[in-house]
Amino acid sequence: MPKIHSVPISLIQIGESRQRREFKPEDLVKLADSISQNGLLHPVVVRREGAQLILVAGERRIRAMKYVWNFGQTVQCGGEIFPEDHVPCLDVGEMDPIDAFEAELEENIRRADLSWQERVKATNDLMELRKMQADQRGTPAPTVNTLAIEIHGETTTPGQASGGALDQTRKELIVSRYLDDPDVKKASSADDAFKVIKRKEAAKKHADLAAQLGPTFTSSQHTLLQGDCIEVMRDLVPGTFDVILTDPPYGIDAHEFGDSGARTGGAHFYDDSFDTWVELMRAFASISFNLAKPAAHAYVFCDVVNFEFLKGFMKEAGWDVFRTPLIWVNPTAMRAPWPENGPQRKWQACLYAMKGKRPVTRLYPDVITVKSDENLGHQAQKPVDLYADLLTRSVRPGDSVLDPFCGSGPIFPAAHALKCRATGIERDAAAAGIAAKRLEQLK
Repeated sequence: MPKIHSVPISLIQIGESRQRREFKPEDLVKLADSISQNGLLHPVVVRREGAQLILVAGERRIRAMKYVWNFGQTVQCGGEIFPEDHVPCLDVGEMDPIDAFEAELEENIRRADLSWQERVKATNDLMELRKMQADQRGTPAPTVNTLAIEIHGETTTPGQASGGALDQTRKELIVSRYLDDPDVKKASSADDAFKVIKRKEAAKKHADLAAQLGPTFTSSQHTLLQGDCIEVMRDLVPGTFDVILTDPPYGIDAHEFGDSGARTGGAHFYDDSFDTWVELMRAFASISFNLAKPAAHAYVFCDVVNFEFLKGFMKEAGWDVFRTPLIWVNPTAMRAPWPENGPQRKWQACLYAMKGKRPVTRLYPDVITVKSDENLGHQAQKPVDLYADLLTRSVRPGDSVLDPFCGSGPIFPAAHALKCRATGIERDAAAAGIAAKRLEQLK
């Protein structure tokens, strides 16, 4: 052990920024009593800076020693009695590097003005210190759990930190590795810094995936299947798709609506009665859940009147359904159910559901404003930008997406732009032909 020096208390400088937040008088009295009975077990630690002695660790001990002297008692340390107002000190420059590191860290961690960045660094420094000490002593290495208990002093069961303490300590250790990142450093808190790191890591992962796929992502990456979607879906491999995005029939007798203002080749060709829709969507909900990966998203367009029915079918199949629909606002929509009495219908609903706990790429609003594309000849054609908006919320490059009611195939250019592999199913030959042309154009 290095030499213990006797230093007049008046020579020890305590910086304001290093002062601890609070010292409970009752705790200081207890420590003073221990010092008078047993002596001072650990000397104060100082650092010499020119003619000054700067306190590194031991402000609480100095305050307790003042109590001892006020009571007319003496301070002993290392078998030596120290006169009143003379503090037993160790010079950090004479200490073992690991002991010096611990002394400075112990005091710095209690600074009154500690920023979140400094707190995070102190947590990481403490972990590094405990690792060095364990290596020096040949004892087990510290864990996040033991560190959390030391820092927060919170336990649920003996030897187990509370969930909150464990989570906070883990976050601080992660954030400490990114403190040189300007975006991380300027975050308002350690929690916000952790969110920045997660976003940046996700973006890097996406960029790496895109680089692996290369610039020559072609139409051959996608699949167009013609036939009844329920029958075709039954032949697909379970657990294949990351996202299911589709625009099925609405069950609102759309086959009686006409030809979309003469922009398409005829009226809706399919039976859009409610009873047929119920049978179709029950089957879709179950099969789509089976085809989805363990963590997946689903976006299913529907009529708002039938939203609760569809929600029930999806939940029965195992999907976790968002309580309210997403809303697509179409400024260019022309349809007026009551042409002479108004109003025009400018919006449609979309059910959003999740399987497992797949995260979104970031938080997006539940209202999407996208105008119609030029109609290619399909009665219920959705804009490519609308599909791209929904996919952007959920996919990473290389993911697989499924549209079982793909119609004219907006899923293909939308997925292609995001470097995802799309599988589309369409029963109507004319619509499938439009989708095939879209695929051809992707070459």
